[in-house]
Formats: sequence, C-alpha cells, structure tokens
Amino acid sequence: MSEKVNLVDQSTYINLKERDKDEDKDAATKITLRSSKFKNKHRKPEQQASLLDFVVKPRPKTQRQIKARKLQRPHLPIINSTYIVGKPKGKTRIDPKKKITKLKRSVRSYRTLKKAERDVAQREPEEEIQPEAIPVEQQVLELYLVEIPTPKVSPQGEEIHSIHSRRFRSYCDNCTRPRLKELTLKLLKDLDRFQKRAFAKNEIKARAHPRLVLGFREALARLRINKVKLLILATDCEICPGESGLDETIEGLKLQCQQGKVSYCFPMVRRELSHALQKRAQISCVAILDFDGANATFADLLIELEDARAEYKRRTAL
Repeated sequence: MSEKVNLVDQSTYINLKERDKDEDKDAATKITLRSSKFKNKHRKPEQQASLLDFVVKPRPKTQRQIKARKLQRPHLPIINSTYIVGKPKGKTRIDPKKKITKLKRSVRSYRTLKKAERDVAQREPEEEIQPEAIPVEQQVLELYLVEIPTPKVSPQGEEIHSIHSRRFRSYCDNCTRPRLKELTLKLLKDLDRFQKRAFAKNEIKARAHPRLVLGFREALARLRINKVKLLILATDCEICPGESGLDETIEGLKLQCQQGKVSYCFPMVRRELSHALQKRAQISCVAILDFDGANATFADLLIELEDARAEYKRRTAL
C-alpha cells in the first residue's frame, strides 16, 4: 500500500482533536447507535439491572390508612399486667380537680365535727365535783336494790349487744369465724388472679366483664342491675351517722341485697380485705360478679355463712 494514506493534513488533525475534547465534555449528549442486537452493549453503568430493582417498594400510605391504623391501637395501656388506668380524654389540667362523692363529703364533715368536739372538751377545765353527804339509811336501802342495766342503743336505734365493738360494728349480722375468713380470702385471691390474667390477655374484654368491683358506689350500681352474686363488707367501717352517711349507706346495701335475694357477709376488717387484694388503701366493700373457676369455694362459703348467722342469732338472743 502507498504511504500517502497514513499522511494526515495538519489542519485536519487539529479539527479531529478538538472534536474529541468536545465529545468528552458532552458525554451525556453523545450519540450512540442503538439496535435490538446491541441495545445492552451501550447501556450506561447506572442503568444496569440489580437485585434492588426486583424488590417491591411499599406504596406511600394515605391519610385514610394512617387514621385507620391509629383507631386499631388499644386505648388502654397495660401496666405490669394489673388493672389498667384509662387514657384521659379531653384537656388536661395542671392541677386536676378531684371529684368528691356525696358519701365522702359526709364522712369528712363528720370527722371535722368530732375533731371540733374533742378540742372543745380538752379546752374546758374539768369541774371538781364534791361528793354530797348521803344519809346512812339511804345507803342501807341502796344495798338491797338491784340495778337493772339499760341496753345500749346505736344511732340508728338498734340495740348494741356485748359482742359488738369498734372492730365488730352493730350492723354486722354474722359472726367472724376462722373458717369463714379462710374461705373469703381464698375466693378473693382466686378471683383477683383470674381478673389480672384477663386484663393481661385482652384488657378491653376484661373491662367489659370484670370478676369483682371495689367500693360502695360500684357495688350499689351493680346491685341495681342484678349483677352481684355476693357482697362482702368490712366489720369495722367508720362511724358516720346522718343522711347520706356511711351507716345509712350500709343499711341501704343490706336492704338492696335482701330485696334481690343476694347473699352478703361480714368476714373480716378493712385492713385484711386490702391485704387479700394487694391494695394499699383500706377496702370496705367488695362485690363478687362472677365466681366461675371458684365454684367449690363459693359453695362452701355460703354454707359457712349460714352457720355464722345462726351463731350470731344464738349469741345475741341472750
């Protein structure tokens, strides 16, 4: 071949060199030949397929889906698999106002009255009473007289027997026997364990179907709708006479139980009830709503309750 083919004009060489520089700068706009045969040959590195291309990306959630997701969340959080505190609704106050019930208000007013009476009695000086001179004949006559003791009467007009005391008030109508106390403790502990287990499993259903409730207000509300199977009252409730007082509330509960043919008993004091249910505050009233799972204990308790009432009637008849 002739060597003239390898010779390139100087101006042509410069033009070719400048064109190559322009092509390097504008690589994005570089024209490449594409065909069905060589389409994968000219693919850019960033356009090559990878495993991430085959992963299905989650679609963005709409506002409706987010709202539905929030509604599915439980509103009542579980706290140590025990009773659940409801989520507060509405605005929250820095210093929340505690609602005082009518019964609690009457108890507080009676406490204030008794405290004022004690303070007045302590301030007043004790008057010295000088014994009067009694004739000898009158003293001799008094020796032959038999003094008839007058029975004590409660604020409600009921007669108080010698078996009644501060720890066993006059509203009780059954004796506190050891067997009765043992069965009551066993029943309360079993039902409390069942209720805590139900709360840990499904708190919404457990709230709708409780095994037992505490307090006079809750017990009275369940009595009105005939849901109570057994009412347990403490024997040492605080003395509070008067309208809407504690004594009147207990008598109303007893009357409601008698009308609805519901059993009630007085097995132990407030401190023992709170210890059985692992509560710090003293408990005066417990209403049993469902004793399923402790049927044998419940039946034995009712039998022992009848014997305790018979013993109470025998001791108070004297």
